[in-house]
Amino acid sequence: MHKSFSSRLFFFIFFLFISNTALASFNKNLWPIWQMTNPLSTEVIDHQEWQAFLTKHVVSNKEGINLVVYSSLTEADVDLLKNYISNMSKVNIDNYNRSEQLAYWLNLYNAVTVHTIASYYPVGSIEEINISPGLFSVGPWGAKLITINNIPLSLDEIHNRIIRPIWNDVRTHYAINNGAIGAPNLSKEAFRGSSMDMQLNQAATDYINSFRGAQVIEGKLIVSKIYEWFSDDFGGTKQHIITHLELFAKEPLINQLKHINTIDSYVYNWHLNSTIDGNHD
Repeated sequence: MHKSFSSRLFFFIFFLFISNTALASFNKNLWPIWQMTNPLSTEVIDHQEWQAFLTKHVVSNKEGINLVVYSSLTEADVDLLKNYISNMSKVNIDNYNRSEQLAYWLNLYNAVTVHTIASYYPVGSIEEINISPGLFSVGPWGAKLITINNIPLSLDEIHNRIIRPIWNDVRTHYAINNGAIGAPNLSKEAFRGSSMDMQLNQAATDYINSFRGAQVIEGKLIVSKIYEWFSDDFGGTKQHIITHLELFAKEPLINQLKHINTIDSYVYNWHLNSTIDGNHD
């Protein structure tokens, strides 16, 4: 009896630990040092190298999903990406205004993600790149992949300790791409401080009105797992999420949502947002 109880207790603690590990990357936890800003600054950060990469290597398929042509990347292409990230690591981000800072962090997050995938390609999913510390960690999000102001940072920290808690803007979820088909598109346009609001609105509209964001099938609302993972950011309840969707929904979704009062399921496609052998027809 004692042995049986001990076994049950062990497995309870084991699965509780796994559950907490899986949820850790969704916790918002402000890192105060990154709150520094210069609201009077009119300086602009140069993202031309990132834009050059996006223009050359990101294509759209028939479903409107932006894909990276990883299979045809050359060493020079990867070096361009590496050089951009290196240049961004030397930026004194405290000197810029909030809009310019947000554009910086969003572009950097996406560029580091693409560079990480390119470094391990071919893979079927970013989850296969298990370089994060921790016995049960999955993917690259916990690994220290870039150093800013002499502080090593992971993708998780950029997202959950800088972008989410400092800006508290749910639209940033639509600007971040984690290399999965189910994620919001990797924008073909580098984010810019001067057009941040417009770009965030466009990203939210594009995702919510795609089958990856929200769709109604036979009267049932199916939405992205992003709304489950980050539920608190969207208000904490299913009704709050539906209200948020209505802000950006277009026809036919906007009309369908009038008859919806709950969310029936959450879905997400973890396959890599890559073309196959360079084919993007």
